Amino acid sequence: MTTLGDPADGDRGRFRVLSGFGGTALFDADFRNFVFEPHFHDTLMLGLILDGRKRFIRGKVMHEVEAGGLSIVNPGETHTGGVIGIDQPLRYTSVYPGAALIAEAGFPEGADLGPAVVNDGALRSAFARALTPSTPDCEAEEALLIALAGLAARYVTAPRRLPPSGASRAVMLAVDYIRSELSAELRLEAIADKAQIGPRHLIRCFRRSVGMTPQEYVRQARVREAADRLRRGEPPACAAQNAGFADQPHMTRAFRMVMGITPAAYARSWRKSRVDEQMRS
Repeated sequence: MTTLGDPADGDRGRFRVLSGFGGTALFDADFRNFVFEPHFHDTLMLGLILDGRKRFIRGKVMHEVEAGGLSIVNPGETHTGGVIGIDQPLRYTSVYPGAALIAEAGFPEGADLGPAVVNDGALRSAFARALTPSTPDCEAEEALLIALAGLAARYVTAPRRLPPSGASRAVMLAVDYIRSELSAELRLEAIADKAQIGPRHLIRCFRRSVGMTPQEYVRQARVREAADRLRRGEPPACAAQNAGFADQPHMTRAFRMVMGITPAAYARSWRKSRVDEQMRS
């Protein structure tokens, strides 16, 4: 089983973008062997399973979802996702609604979706209408808003307000430092120094709180930064440098492990959405 995904292995993915509400990314996955490495998103991620079964870890719990079900990952939650075994077909479409769409759908600020898997016939129909490639964008955006509003009304849980522990405070300090210095060489010792704890303790804290090591988090954060720059039209070589990657090939390898496609394909999707929006205006 590959962790990178390769068309030769029957693994294919593409991004689409609905331009309304500031832009909503959709990812169409057609996998036979692909499994994402542990990663996180800054936005909510919902996956409608079209065929096969998807296995994913959210937090520390393994879940499986079958055709017709929704997989759900809250912003910032470390997770995996992919096929259940070698040469096991899986098709699904993921949606990453932005802040404007989430707010319009009625999600309270900071609220999470409790279940990791939802099987709901009414929501399934609405999401299927929104995510089908043949649905015109204007109708897809309306259907997606209806689906998200229904999801918020039925499954949102109140945000937890727990006082930070010493370990979580150290992780917060480390994350703030990493995000502010992505273009620098982020050595473990320097991150631990900013977190005010030792390197070994920092690794333990990260694994417990975030589900990955500090350097794995650095790589994820750099992918997120590169994706943001690519969406704004920055050339891939510049995005790689400004996000802290050693070079463009390093960015491409990390990007595909997290996003499922290359940076160039990702950038093309967003460029196409901007051209389509200009043509409609």
